[in-house]
Amino acid sequence: MKKLITFSFALIISASLLAQKQKQKNNKPENSKQEARNVILGDTKDKSNKSNKDVNVIWDGTKDHDGGSPKASKNQPAKVRSSFASDYPNATNVTWSKYRGDWTANFNNGLTRSVAVYHANGQRKDTRTVVQKNEVPKSIIDGIFKKRPNAQVNDAVKIEAPQTVQDIFRIKTVEGGTTRFSFYNATGKEVNYDY
Repeated sequence: MKKLITFSFALIISASLLAQKQKQKNNKPENSKQEARNVILGDTKDKSNKSNKDVNVIWDGTKDHDGGSPKASKNQPAKVRSSFASDYPNATNVTWSKYRGDWTANFNNGLTRSVAVYHANGQRKDTRTVVQKNEVPKSIIDGIFKKRPNAQVNDAVKIEAPQTVQDIFRIKTVEGGTTRFSFYNATGKEVNYDY
């Protein structure tokens, strides 16, 4: 009788563990493509994840001609993968997407999450990283408030482009309910940039 009770108890525990495991499996995204899309678009359920917020900030205010956002991808050209590996040999947690005809690598770059944008020929267009307001050159912030004293600076993205001498900063401001994205060089001069 004792053996029967022990066996029944073990059977109940095993069934319970299997049910929990199946429930966890069902809550996961269906495939790695969906997982990559979630990371790229910041659609994960963990809203505390800073990297998702950073990716959303980087793409904020952009839409392609069809109104879409970056799309997860698996098949990047060899030249793109090779250039990325050369540019960022220590990158971790890399996910790829395609946006506006360019390939984008979302990756951990030390303590930050960055997005590197590549043309199909492997040429890097730029690398974008969300920065804190105190990391933006003072001349930029002062220039914004001098021209628009009621503006609120919301987000800042540092853009490192191989073809420019200085870094460029994309600043999101809100004034009177109107959102504006502006680009500045490190000296505080407003510049045009094809983001």
